[in-house]
Amino acid sequence: MFDERISVLIPYKSDGGYRDRNWKWIKKRYKALMPGAEICIGVYDKEPFCKSAAVNTAAKIATRDIFIIADADIIFDIDQIAKAILGLTYCSWIIPFNSIDYLTAKQSRKLRKMHPDIDVKYIDFKGCSRLNCNEIYGGINVVPRKYFEKVGGFDEAFKGWGEEDDAFQRAMDAICGPYGRIATNMWHMYHDVSPYKFHHKKNLKLLDKFYGNKDAIISRLNKKNILYNV
Repeated sequence: MFDERISVLIPYKSDGGYRDRNWKWIKKRYKALMPGAEICIGVYDKEPFCKSAAVNTAAKIATRDIFIIADADIIFDIDQIAKAILGLTYCSWIIPFNSIDYLTAKQSRKLRKMHPDIDVKYIDFKGCSRLNCNEIYGGINVVPRKYFEKVGGFDEAFKGWGEEDDAFQRAMDAICGPYGRIATNMWHMYHDVSPYKFHHKKNLKLLDKFYGNKDAIISRLNKKNILYNV
C-alpha cells in the first residue's frame, strides 16, 4: 500500500472547541482510509502561533519518505492523495487542489456524525462557499522528505499565520523544482475565526526580503545553514 510510505505532518494548536472536534474526526478519517500512514502532530502553544515551527516539529517525529503536510481542518479524498503520490513521478512536489470549499458550521456538525471513511461523493457540500485558488499553496502539500529537508523545512521567521506557505513554495520551486497542481477541491471544515494576532504585513516584508528571487532564497538558506546542491 502506498500509505506505508507516508508521514502526515499536522501543525496543531488546540482551541478547546471547533478545531479540536474537527481534528478528532479527521484523525479517525486518516486512520480509516490510510491505516498504514504515520500521523505526526506538531503542537505549538506559544504566542504568536508559528505554523512553520509546528510543521518542523512534526517532521522531526516522522520516519517515512513522503510527507503529506496538512492543516488539521482539511478533509481529504483518498483518490486525491493517490493521484498526488503518482504525480511525484513527474513533479518535485504536489499541491493536490485548485479550489477550496468552506463548509458551514451546520455541515461540519453533520459530517462529524458520519463514519470517517465516507466517500466525498456522498457528502452534501451544497451551500459551501467556494474559492478558486491557483495561487494558494497551503492547506495540503505532498512532498518527498528529501526535498523538505533540502530546503530546511518551513521558515520559522514567519509567525502569526501568514506567508509561511508562500515562502515554502518559493524555496521548493527554486531549489527542488516546480510543483504540480491537481485540479480538484480541498474541503475545509468550519471553525471560529482565530482570536490570535495576525502578522501579515510583517510577514509580507519577510517574504519579499528572503524569498523575492532565487538569489535571495539561496542566501536565506545559507544563513539557515541548509546544505543543498543547487
